[in-house]
Amino acid sequence: MKLLTSTLATLMIISVTTYAETPTQPHKPKKTLEQKKALRISKIDTRLSKIKKRRECMSSATSLEGMQSCRVAKNRNKPFKLKKGMTFEQKKAKKIARIDKRISKVEALKSCIQNALSIKDIKACRPKNHKKR
Repeated sequence: MKLLTSTLATLMIISVTTYAETPTQPHKPKKTLEQKKALRISKIDTRLSKIKKRRECMSSATSLEGMQSCRVAKNRNKPFKLKKGMTFEQKKAKKIARIDKRISKVEALKSCIQNALSIKDIKACRPKNHKKR
């Protein structure tokens, strides 16, 4: 009986130490500030290219249907409507101005991240997204 108890105790100690030594998930090295900045800037660049592509499409559109095809996939099925007294050219200019405003916001975010000296500076570039809930 003592032999069985001591054997079980030894096995438990071995299994506990083995379990404690082998982590369940491999340790990921922390990214440096430059790596984090590069990752965020690359994401912003892809976003900017998509927005600029949409702007080019809108500016070359000659009809409401042409503008419709330039929309994002989830809004492509919603038809453009002209308000009373509004011409196609006015609608097109309004949409292009809105896209230009979005481009300037994203470019400002990109320059803020490029000029950041710490992680706190990067988070400060987008204060709305980092508020505690």
